[in-house]
Amino acid sequence: MMKKKKGRAVSIPSERIASKSLVWMPYYKIQFEYRRSEKDLIQKFGETAQSETAINAMFCGCAQSEGELFMLFRPNYLKYKMITHFPQLDEIIGPTFNMNLEAVLTDFLRKLNEAKNELYDLRSTLNKRYTHIRRYSMILPMKGSLKEEEKLSEKIAKLSALTNILSTSLNLGESAGSIKALYNSTFYYPTLVVALKHRECEAERFLIINLVKKGSIRKCLNIDDGLTQLCNKNDACKEVLVRFVVQAS
Repeated sequence: MMKKKKGRAVSIPSERIASKSLVWMPYYKIQFEYRRSEKDLIQKFGETAQSETAINAMFCGCAQSEGELFMLFRPNYLKYKMITHFPQLDEIIGPTFNMNLEAVLTDFLRKLNEAKNELYDLRSTLNKRYTHIRRYSMILPMKGSLKEEEKLSEKIAKLSALTNILSTSLNLGESAGSIKALYNSTFYYPTLVVALKHRECEAERFLIINLVKKGSIRKCLNIDDGLTQLCNKNDACKEVLVRFVVQAS
């Protein structure tokens, strides 16, 4: 929107801040046990090992796809010093929703292993094709083969990205054959929820801003892109924010 002032065009923001709320957002800290694959057993002691990860407990009941679940995992939060302050009754405390955490972990591990196996086969195929190209490219034109290599490379890149996302979500640095959730606890992460409204059509959207890094309250704003995207696209997440945050502020 543009407005003239004394011969100059002044830009007016198309959105206004409707509300700002400090929310103690809940996260499940999940400790789990996993069984190492035979390959890792050769190098490491013990058939089983333990690890832990974290997932947003406020929106986990709203996720409608695998991609949305990815956005809710926050294993990096476990590296920070936990905030000792526990939310008080006069503060906005995000609700927790129950979900079958072991089923989620098991499904992620299954997809991770499937992606790894497919990735191994594709890389093996690609290496053989590269060898074939090097041998015969000086004799025969290899245009068709080069296109196939490009397709294989693209697929390998996508699978590599998927395995990285799944491994990071599970906080799993080695191969595992099975996984079992042991127990979970809840911790709270101070988050700023900003509701923005468009000046003309009153359309509403949200910004989710992290306030903590390495255990200390931050003075600068750090927008959580994943949660912000999820809360603006997923109607169930929007409803949770409006019901438990906007109306409570």
